Amino acid sequence: MSTFSKVFTLTAVASTLAVVTPSFAQTQNNAPFEAPEVNSAYNFISAGIADHDEGDDGFILEGSYQFNSPWFVGGYFRDGDDGFQGNDRDAYGVKLGRHLWLSDTVLADFSGRVGHVDFGGFDTSYWGVEGNLRTRIDRFEIYGGLGWVDYNDAGDDTQYQFGTRFYINPQFAVGARYQDSEFGDGIRLEASYHF
Repeated sequence: MSTFSKVFTLTAVASTLAVVTPSFAQTQNNAPFEAPEVNSAYNFISAGIADHDEGDDGFILEGSYQFNSPWFVGGYFRDGDDGFQGNDRDAYGVKLGRHLWLSDTVLADFSGRVGHVDFGGFDTSYWGVEGNLRTRIDRFEIYGGLGWVDYNDAGDDTQYQFGTRFYINPQFAVGARYQDSEFGDGIRLEASYHF
């Protein structure tokens, strides 16, 4: 899937959600939607699928827990398909971070992370840092961020992501993001439970 196709798909998904939101809200007995507290951004479990530009599809589980505001921990497990580099392509990592309000509507978070990647032909551990900005517009959360990763046996990499989540209700959301990951950049579709 080309980069243009991925960006087009992400735009189509976000546009569809934007069109569906008003009609969905009217079916909810016209009760106002209460935006979740900041906790929902950092207390969640999600599952998703990703299509990377190297021809790999993958499944990813991710979670985060705010243990002492504004501090949170997070982790993920990514299982990639065989791809051109061989079998057993997977990655996992954990992070420790802190969030802070930049304004009434913009939230930032910064974190350090460590993990392990199996590229199929070889594997390596890594460490890195990342920062993200997020905001809410009614039921939509919009976010983006940058990160830097140092693979012990594979050089370093600058990574990025941007995407959106649509909150069906305060606990459940669906989303799409375009991100650079261990296996290249690609589109990720996910569903999440927030607590």
